[in-house]
Amino acid sequence: MDSVLNEKWFELSLVQQMINIGNEVKRALKFSADLDKRDMFFDRAIQYTNFTMEDPKNAHVLSELLISKEVLEDYRGEHNLACTGEQINGYYQAYQYLL
Repeated sequence: MDSVLNEKWFELSLVQQMINIGNEVKRALKFSADLDKRDMFFDRAIQYTNFTMEDPKNAHVLSELLISKEVLEDYRGEHNLACTGEQINGYYQAYQYLL
């Protein structure tokens, strides 16, 4: 990860990081008919999840972050987990209420 982005990302609280991931998910779902845009936003959400997992202050929630990453990757790809876009979006929207 770019060191400037690394510093900026790590300055955010976990809640702020999750909100940013959720914003990318929301954008991806908005562009569900445009696969290129949808995939771009899902890729960014997955990338932000990776950054969040690398942040030392988030070690206590690593298992949840791994599950959320798995769900995002599955939704972007095979849909084996049968999660809906609405369910995924709802998970991330809940973080909005924590600020």
